[in-house]
Amino acid sequence: MSKIAILGANGFLGSPIADAFSSKGWEVVSFSRSPISNAVREEYSANLFDEKSLTSALAFSKPNVVLSTAWDTEHGKFWTNESNIAYRDASLRFAELSFKAGAETFIGIGTMSEYGSSPGFCNASVSVLVDNDIYSKSKIETGLRLKDIGEKFGGRTHWARVFQAFGPNEKPERFVPGLIANLRRGDKFSIRTPNFEMDWIHTSEIASAILFMLENRLNHFVDIGTGKGTSVRALSELVCEELKLDPSLLDYSSEMPGHEKRVVVDSNSQLLALGWKPAESLRNRVRSLG
Repeated sequence: MSKIAILGANGFLGSPIADAFSSKGWEVVSFSRSPISNAVREEYSANLFDEKSLTSALAFSKPNVVLSTAWDTEHGKFWTNESNIAYRDASLRFAELSFKAGAETFIGIGTMSEYGSSPGFCNASVSVLVDNDIYSKSKIETGLRLKDIGEKFGGRTHWARVFQAFGPNEKPERFVPGLIANLRRGDKFSIRTPNFEMDWIHTSEIASAILFMLENRLNHFVDIGTGKGTSVRALSELVCEELKLDPSLLDYSSEMPGHEKRVVVDSNSQLLALGWKPAESLRNRVRSLG
């Protein structure tokens, strides 16, 4: 049986990824700073910034594949936090430790922000990378150097650039949960970028795409998105429609002029070109949030 160790398996992205691999017969091991005593899967105490704990967890669990979701996600601050550099260095060291422990594959999580603020349709094989801030710069550098580490150790690596993720257990201050919470209270919700078109992808679809990426031996850089763009306005109105919320509470009065941007995975990008597609429509995924 194949075994995958996931650092952050109890988190926003890690949890659905762990569930997806388990459903396909993989043995899933959780690496966590705070293991759950009654967890249904094998767990080890491990901290990205504690090399000793990582080495011990890898030695005991002996995974074939290692995936790390760990990164600074402090809302509104992660874009400029110097901690991004520490996460870059620690993530690369974790990859080295994983290969030294016998892992065959290491997967890191990138971001659509590596393509800049309005790149249009993105394809990892041709799109230019843009380091607008320390967050995107650190992510870009991690993805590039991870590839070198894999080649050095003779292992496989993947850098999965995730587009606009949403789903269960999302931080309440993020857009979708913030929108839902405000409207359920009967409060107006200010939307400054209604024309910003993004590739919204549910975390369950992200998990499915990563499993497909691994099983089909895709290249190192992989764009994780649906290939369909939806504006913030359209997404907000869809949320109102499916969750029976009042659309009159959507406030566009503080709209930022000229903020017509697009960040969407190109349909010719590797994942989509090879046949992966979402299991459910955006509408159905939004409905499930209720």
